[in-house]
Amino acid sequence: MMTLKADLLSCFLEGEAAPPLFVPDLTLWYEWHQSRGTLPEDWQGRSLPEIARRLNAPIWLPVQVWRIETPGIETKTVEEADKRTITYETPAWSLTARWTRGPNGDWWQTEYPVKSEGDLEGAVELIESRSYVLDTSRLSNLRADVAQDGVVALALPKRPYSQILHDFLGWSDGLLLLGEPEVQKMLTLLESKLQHLVEQVAELPGEIVLSPDNLDGQFISPGAFQRYLAGSYRRTCELLHDHDKRIVIHIGGPIRRLLEPLAETGADGIEGICGRPQSDASLSEARGLVGPGMTLWGGVPQDVLLDARPWDEFETAVAHAVAQSTEKDRMILGVADRVPVQTELDRLKAISSWIQASRSTKEW
Repeated sequence: MMTLKADLLSCFLEGEAAPPLFVPDLTLWYEWHQSRGTLPEDWQGRSLPEIARRLNAPIWLPVQVWRIETPGIETKTVEEADKRTITYETPAWSLTARWTRGPNGDWWQTEYPVKSEGDLEGAVELIESRSYVLDTSRLSNLRADVAQDGVVALALPKRPYSQILHDFLGWSDGLLLLGEPEVQKMLTLLESKLQHLVEQVAELPGEIVLSPDNLDGQFISPGAFQRYLAGSYRRTCELLHDHDKRIVIHIGGPIRRLLEPLAETGADGIEGICGRPQSDASLSEARGLVGPGMTLWGGVPQDVLLDARPWDEFETAVAHAVAQSTEKDRMILGVADRVPVQTELDRLKAISSWIQASRSTKEW
């Protein structure tokens, strides 16, 4: 008898078109509600794997198996109800980042450590001191908790290009600084540290590795992808494939023009595929661009899980995604890019019920 883990892993293998498999990425939804004590009453105190089991869905559990250490750097965090400030004191520089509370209670970054060219040398010092230290203290227990009901994905840091813009420079003014020598040095340093960590992660037990880069074609042109990202993905893919592991790339926006170059790097899967208006390539359209060798995961737009959208629109969107996810192999039905915080749970449960019924009656 096939287990849910085997079902999920089979989606990364070439074969016959399979019945639809619904794998909701609950990480955003679960972490947001669990941290605020707002999980549904009958799910209070439940872990993410337990909730996935109650949905009769395979468990997808990304786990960070590393921590960042910055010896020689003094880090000060000041957090209040609606704002947070982090200050990094290097031997010669002081860098500050700030956040404010968004309308949903999450943190929005409003100020980045690098505000001008004058801060770049300090950022280089900060990155020079940074190291990724392998930390697998939780891994065995989490793998035992998930067992054969899903997959524990080994989560990497973001790619250096994504990390530089997300964490240090910002996506507006930061793009203007990319040509500076110090930024190139930052990228080179981070790439070396990342690939050293990949070598260590490749030795760990597990089948799937997640690169949580949140790729978005609105901000990354095909030229920028080739210059800053393609080589990094190729190196990581080669290391992981040598250890019989597969890598999934998380995307978070329009992705059509990056699909072909991403497939050429050897990446095994993409999480977050969706048609318009959320993104710009449906499962079928994406398959036509990447060819048969890549696993595509998504299809259901986030918005149709919100109660602001009519139920019949939700049903139509899911039916359309199901039809596409069964056209060929290497497809996973999911909510693109992840189950949203304000999901109406009846809709999430309905998708699981429909997929379970279709698999048991073999009507798909």
